[in-house]
Amino acid sequence: MKKLIQLLLILGLGIIHVQAQAQQGKIKGQLTDSTSRDPMPAATVVLLNAKDSSVASTTMTDNKGNFELANVADGAYRLYVSFLGYKPINRSLQVNQDHKELSLGNIPMVLKGVNLNAVEILDEKPPIVVKKDTLEFNADAFKTRENAVVEDLLKKLPGVTVDKDGAITAQGETVTRVLVDGKPFFGNDPKLATKNLPANIIDKVQLIDRKSDQAQFTQIDDGQTEKTINITIKKDKKKGLFGRATAGYGTDDRYGVSLSLNRFRENQQMSLLGGGNNVNNMGYTQQDAMSFSSAGGGGGRGGGRGGGRGMQMALGGGNNSGITRNWNTGLNFNQDFSKNLIVNGSYFFNDTKNDRDQKTAKQTFSTDKEGNATTNYDNTTSTSQTDNSNNRFAARIEYTIDSLHSLIFSPTYSLTNGSSYSVTDNLSLNTNKDTLNRGLTYNDGQGHNENYGGSLLFRKRFRKPGRTLSVNFNYSNSDNDQENYVKSSINYVTADSLVNFNQRNQINTNSRNEGVNLTYTEPLGRDRFLEANYGITKYNSTSTKYTYDYDDGKGEYNIMNDSLSNAFTNSTLNQQAGFAIRTNKLKYDYSIGLNVLFNNLDNNTYSFLTGKDSLITQHTVNFSPQASFNYTFSKNKRLRVNYNGSTQQPSVQQLAPVPDNSNPLYIQLGNPDLKPSFNNNLSVNYNSFNNITFRGMFARLNGGYTVNKIINATTLDPETGKQTVRPVNVNGNFNVSGMVHNSFPLSKTPGQNLNTGTSVGYSKDVIVSNGRNSSTNTFQLSQSANVSYMYKELFDISLGGSINYNATNYSQASAGASDTRYLDYNINTDFNVNLPLGFMIGSDITCTMNRGRQAGYNLTSTMWNANVSKYVFPKKQGMIKIQGFDLLRQYISVSRTVADNYIQDVQSNVLQQYFMVSFTYFLNKFGGNNGRGERGGRMGFPPGGRGGMRPRGF
Repeated sequence: MKKLIQLLLILGLGIIHVQAQAQQGKIKGQLTDSTSRDPMPAATVVLLNAKDSSVASTTMTDNKGNFELANVADGAYRLYVSFLGYKPINRSLQVNQDHKELSLGNIPMVLKGVNLNAVEILDEKPPIVVKKDTLEFNADAFKTRENAVVEDLLKKLPGVTVDKDGAITAQGETVTRVLVDGKPFFGNDPKLATKNLPANIIDKVQLIDRKSDQAQFTQIDDGQTEKTINITIKKDKKKGLFGRATAGYGTDDRYGVSLSLNRFRENQQMSLLGGGNNVNNMGYTQQDAMSFSSAGGGGGRGGGRGGGRGMQMALGGGNNSGITRNWNTGLNFNQDFSKNLIVNGSYFFNDTKNDRDQKTAKQTFSTDKEGNATTNYDNTTSTSQTDNSNNRFAARIEYTIDSLHSLIFSPTYSLTNGSSYSVTDNLSLNTNKDTLNRGLTYNDGQGHNENYGGSLLFRKRFRKPGRTLSVNFNYSNSDNDQENYVKSSINYVTADSLVNFNQRNQINTNSRNEGVNLTYTEPLGRDRFLEANYGITKYNSTSTKYTYDYDDGKGEYNIMNDSLSNAFTNSTLNQQAGFAIRTNKLKYDYSIGLNVLFNNLDNNTYSFLTGKDSLITQHTVNFSPQASFNYTFSKNKRLRVNYNGSTQQPSVQQLAPVPDNSNPLYIQLGNPDLKPSFNNNLSVNYNSFNNITFRGMFARLNGGYTVNKIINATTLDPETGKQTVRPVNVNGNFNVSGMVHNSFPLSKTPGQNLNTGTSVGYSKDVIVSNGRNSSTNTFQLSQSANVSYMYKELFDISLGGSINYNATNYSQASAGASDTRYLDYNINTDFNVNLPLGFMIGSDITCTMNRGRQAGYNLTSTMWNANVSKYVFPKKQGMIKIQGFDLLRQYISVSRTVADNYIQDVQSNVLQQYFMVSFTYFLNKFGGNNGRGERGGRMGFPPGGRGGMRPRGF
């Protein structure tokens, strides 16, 4: 039935598309110079809808000056033609039944005076402009539905995809930051901008490979780039008040409210957000959430002091499983006080509560004392409730002292309070499926985490061009206080013993670091520059843990457990010195450099059991070469190659030598002998985009090799099934991956694209199990495709799908692990139809299947949501919507994790079928005009999570 529905949708779309093309017209002509009569090649020809100046089609003239616009629907248009140095042409046209093909013949263009140093600003702009490191989209060229948000606009752009949770991928890379007019919007959370700002205020969307502040200043590539989206606001929308408010209530006491209010001025932006719901709709990226264990970090199997490899594939709910209730509010402020002073600040608060039930099947591979392969099977059921409230503040103050000196100050602050309660029922089996142990464990914890810090960057330009000096000061401090209660009863069947314990853990951790980096650049000629740098950073951390056993006689926790208590201090001094040489040429540039890293580490541990201190001192030296090469084949084609090396310090939890027994069957130890790991990374990027045909191809190749990588060494007791893990340093880990992303236009109308993505990866990971070294080799292959189509203003539809394949091979000594092969399939469709009298209907279906897992976990999840809505009030300021979620009651959540020497499948509870009625009010006041915008799409309550919320509106 599902395949039949999908087939009918595709066939229906194809029939409509063919019929529409058969009824559409054609416009052709030739451009020539009015004086010489020479043809005008590569001139821009844009067909605009007469009623709203939106782009209907676009093309360029060929070498003989000819152009043709095909598949033009009946209607009134304006033909706009532009060429640098010539006066633009505007001509009104009408395509109807009597004039299906318009032959305009020769169109002369008149030369005019032009200042090449000036920028000519025109009302009509090309849909896409390619710059050196920026791909710029004219937002008006990409039609969206009424009252759309930025997220809906992004889905129309070639090469850009947005998943169900709102995560953005552009040119195959994850977008980590969204800027508004070049300024931060609620820090570095892209979702808060894309899910709240309306699409009709956007002028341009720019995809940028943003360099670090230091690299932008010195013009020497340091390899630190992040995929960034900058959205610019229309001039006539920079003075206004706009936003929306939504309230809804449904079956099973489901509710949702949200508010977005924005006031923009020419030099000021103020935004207020707020909302709450119990339908798994986050609408933001959760940060600084607390996790609990008796070691003060991580928690649960595989958490805390973990290291090594972890790869997770999710079906359905994935990481948003369970039932989540959240409340949030935030304020963002941007102000240009003058040309010399720019201030940005944001505050965000969220309180999130999650109730989760899980069923877990885990296979752990090891060897016995004789070296024979063994496999243990752990089956657990658990119930947990977590509650995290977080306050975070971030600011950025840019002050230009004069034309040669500037300061950037970026303070941050975060305060989190959290609590967690869980009950876990466990059953462990050996290789022969005989019972090793069964037990019940209760964990109850609460804690407080405070982080603050900032950076101060001073930059100076000298009179000599290319000579610069910059000094960057950094400071951060983190205080973590936790109190955890662990009560457990485990029956070890083989040993015929029952082990009970009831403990309270008090953990206090402080981490602090301060550092300074100096960078100096000197020109070595017209196109060559030298960069010299030196940095020093001091890391200090202290951790105390007091464990008390329960006194049955007194009914309190007052018996100190010396073996599980200690005081730990770590002090690390890191110094880095190096140089780089950069050369700039017309079509290419490159830089090459070398850094030397000196690391001095002192660890001191006080044992309450022995009453003695133990001191460990380490001194390491790493050489970190860096290189980059950029080549511009043409305006639309670029190649980037980058290599860099970096160190990573072990965490306090990994270093502290005190056991974490929050899970009595999974004991986590620390290792004060850990060395810092050193990562080598190489990346090659190739981008090609044709701004006339909208055809794009983006390719990326990555490789990485880690020295002294930190992984978990596992010891498995075959008699009891108890595991003990300890972080250790290993060598031999590497990974390679490749990605190709293609964007194909389906027509000359912007926004109708076919996007495909192919990725492949291979990795080798070292495993240490029961004192034996082995390895795993993992191969991953995925293919995705999605297509979007919009027919006039009647309806729009999108179809998509993906296939993910994973194969993991274990070496012979890898503890009898059997090789695994599994597949994940995903198919989704989303359509919306406009009806008379302001009615709209919409629906989306997502079907996910996984195969190759353990028995009981090869499941299919189908989520079908539907809605009917109607605009009210004369100017459509209000909308009433009736929605149904999970209509088939077939939504589930399953995930698989492959890490080190185990494979784990988890099934979680999800938010299932409910119905809701909501009302949304839209506010749009710009420059005294109280009217709705000229472009929009469906909007209501912000998009929901995968726990049952429909991703395209509430």
